[in-house]
Amino acid sequence: MPICQSTAKSIPAVLSNIPTIIAISICICLTACGGGGNGGGTTPQTPAITSVAVGCSPGSINTNQTSTCAATVNGNGSYSSAVTWAASDGTITSSGVFTPTAAGTATITATSTEDTTKSGTASIAVGGPTTTVYVAGFMTNSSGNPVAAEWQLVPGSSNATTKMLILPITSSGVTEEYTATGIAVSGSDVYVVGYGDYSGTQYTALYWVNGTLETLSANGGEFQATSIAVSGSDVYVAGTEGPPGYESPVYWVNGTVKGLSTPSGTVDPEATGIAVSGSDVYVSGEWGVLCGSGLTEGYCQTPGYWVNGTLKTLPLPSGWTNAVPTGIAASGSDVYLAGYEAGGNAAAYWVNGTLQTLPLPSGASWTIITGIAVSGSNVYVVGYGGDNTTGDQTAMFWVNGTLETLPLPSGMTGAEATGIAVSGSDVYVAGCAILGGFQPCSQAAYWVNGKPETLPLSSNMTGAEATGIAVSTQ
Repeated sequence: MPICQSTAKSIPAVLSNIPTIIAISICICLTACGGGGNGGGTTPQTPAITSVAVGCSPGSINTNQTSTCAATVNGNGSYSSAVTWAASDGTITSSGVFTPTAAGTATITATSTEDTTKSGTASIAVGGPTTTVYVAGFMTNSSGNPVAAEWQLVPGSSNATTKMLILPITSSGVTEEYTATGIAVSGSDVYVVGYGDYSGTQYTALYWVNGTLETLSANGGEFQATSIAVSGSDVYVAGTEGPPGYESPVYWVNGTVKGLSTPSGTVDPEATGIAVSGSDVYVSGEWGVLCGSGLTEGYCQTPGYWVNGTLKTLPLPSGWTNAVPTGIAASGSDVYLAGYEAGGNAAAYWVNGTLQTLPLPSGASWTIITGIAVSGSNVYVVGYGGDNTTGDQTAMFWVNGTLETLPLPSGMTGAEATGIAVSGSDVYVAGCAILGGFQPCSQAAYWVNGKPETLPLSSNMTGAEATGIAVSTQ
């Protein structure tokens, strides 16, 4: 405590002879141990970090997702709460946003910048991306008419979610039949294309977006839709206008129909597929031209495609008199088409107009090509063949011209392959399974890397067939 000390001193008088004693008190304040020299205040503490805690949300993600991490820094004194971030896998930003690169467990570390010996960690469970398979097709009702359908499932599973697609109603309240012919996926949106027959008198082109119906027919005309592609927010559909025997090839962009020209004198032209690359729209198709003479005179189907409406004719393989292109794909500036000789005696595909014939399976009496897909430098063509003696059919696909036959689903005697999609190194094929020779498809099916699975039938349906397949990985 403070100690005050007084002293007295005799000072000679200047103005009088009377000595004056002036007592001067000098207070000397001494500080005891533990006190401060600032008038009784405390000395500022040296900053000291005691702990760093880390939390990340969500704590479980897939490889194509992110998690945001935050650090809580505790300590004494006036200290900085800043941290530096590190991740055992993937990357993390200075603000704590973590992006993984591989499945597993990632450890996130936050280290105090005030005291680098203090840090905290959190673990994030990282799963692989979720892949969903979407299959379009139709089921056959008790009247024998097709009804458009869509299946969604996880690869390798037969536990699919089945969606019967909404059908429009005619003026009489009756819809004769509707089928789905193709499918595309963009982000989380699923597009299914198809057409219907109003009581056997008029076809109507249409597509569904996440199950919501959009009709495409314009001006009361008769239309069919055969293929669909999506680029950004734009929807492209290929098809034909006019009744059978009087068709014209067309395509739609966001519901607006555009005609496609064919050479003069041709008959029965149709558009069979559509693909988009950048700002270019590619439509595959064929048209009939007069061929032969005398008793053999007739019309032969000529293959080709349109680029932004401009027609390009494809060369025929040696010995072929006609060809039916059934699918088209585009990658960059490269254009790929697949097709077969009418009658199914031969199969081929074209890359930028250059032809490559495909080997046929042993024992096949005929082969039909149904689609094409491209992944990197690999070209995939899908189809099926049949034996005229037994009636059995074999599903198959080719990779860069090498044939691979697909195994039958359990208990089935035949199969057709009608669509193909590729995601990474995985190959997905859609089609149907057949029970008994010379019989129609009894159940929709799909294959993942050659492993077959059948798809469920809805109640009151007698059969089903898949016509297209798409894959989304998110």
